[in-house]
Amino acid sequence: MKRNLDQYVGKIVRLNRPVFQEISGRSKYQGMAIENRFLVSEISHKMRQLICYGGQLRVLVGPSDVVLI
Repeated sequence: MKRNLDQYVGKIVRLNRPVFQEISGRSKYQGMAIENRFLVSEISHKMRQLICYGGQLRVLVGPSDVVLI
């Protein structure tokens, strides 16, 4: 199933649990606390990934790793 990635730009998304736990673990190591809400700012069409921002983090994830809120 091919998804139109443009539908995510400007939307707030949540990461799937395993992906969020991995990012959360790295953030705790750096002394940051994060919420599972990220804004999709742009798309990397070359890699088919979403570029998301949440707090002080920039995260690249695939469309299967997010859920629209």
